[in-house]
Order: sequence, then structure tokens, then C-alpha cells
Amino acid sequence: MALTDKQLLEIFYEDGSKGIELIFKQYYETMCLSAIRITKERSQAEDIVQEVLFELYKKRDKLKIESLLGYLRRAVYNRAINKVKNRKDYIEADEVSYELTDGTTNSQEGMEYEELEAFINRVIDSLPEKCRLVFILNRFEQLSYKEVAQRLDISVKTVENQMSKALRILRSELENYRYLENILEEDRGIFNN
Repeated sequence: MALTDKQLLEIFYEDGSKGIELIFKQYYETMCLSAIRITKERSQAEDIVQEVLFELYKKRDKLKIESLLGYLRRAVYNRAINKVKNRKDYIEADEVSYELTDGTTNSQEGMEYEELEAFINRVIDSLPEKCRLVFILNRFEQLSYKEVAQRLDISVKTVENQMSKALRILRSELENYRYLENILEEDRGIFNN
């Protein structure tokens, strides 16, 4: 059974070792997925999460945390961004699913939604690295352009340009996707008659 952040923090401040073990069990995979969105590499994401948990344990007497999950997410994002900024290469990772809300009502719509979501994820993953990072921080982390600029140590103008580029690519790819879907739909109609 999952503990609340408040319960986890109480245990953590009372018994650091036990608390960090419970935090690890409850949030490790969530933190790894957050890091993978940025690093695109599972092993580096796992290293980042372990570093964040070690720092959390080390600084437990000095920290006053209100929202544990919020603190962990922010720490993971900050560390992941710093790692990517310093990395010269780009390594493909396992495909990561970005969370989108699903309002579908039947299995056909569900399948179509999953196909579209997978397509969008592939397009996001294929964006140039800086463009992808700017897009993820703005759209998934919901940071303002100014906050993204500060986080990546770039100008707000660069953030604006990268977001325009990302949105232009997404729009273009979605138009291609819809065009292909329409062709396939017409083909299905021909063969079903």
C-alpha cells in the first residue's frame, strides 16, 4: 500500500535509512521515467535518480520539504537537464510514453488514440535535442519561457525560436499523419464495397 508524502516524510525525518528505502520503493520508477524524458537513456536516468536520493539522504537534516514528489521531480529534472547540457553526444533510448489524457469511450477510439499518441511521442523524440528539451520543459513541466531559458542557460528568444520550431514540426507531421489516415480510410472503403 502506498504511503502519502506526509507519511513518507515523517518516517524519513525520524529514520533516514528506512525513509529513503520507502521513498525509493514508491517513487523510483516515476523518477526514472521523468529523467528518461530528458536524457533519453535509461542507465543515465537511473544514475540521476540514485544521485538525487543520495543527496536527499545526505541533506535530510537541513531540508524542510513540503511536497515530496514535487521536490523529487524538480531535483530529477534539474540534474537531468544539467547532464544533457554537458553531454556532447545523443544516444537513442527506449521509446518513452508521454502522458496524455484519454477521453475515449470505445476500443476502436482507444486504439486510434494510442496510435496517435505513439505517433506524437515519436515526433517529439525525433526533435533536435535542444528543441526537444525546450518543448518538454514548457509543455510537460509547464515552465514559462523565462523559466526554461534560465534552466537551460539560454535566452528567452532562443526558447521562443525552439518552441516555434517544435510546434511547426509537430503541425507538419500531424498534417502528414492525417493525410495518410484519410488515404487509408479511402482504401478501406474501396475494398469494403
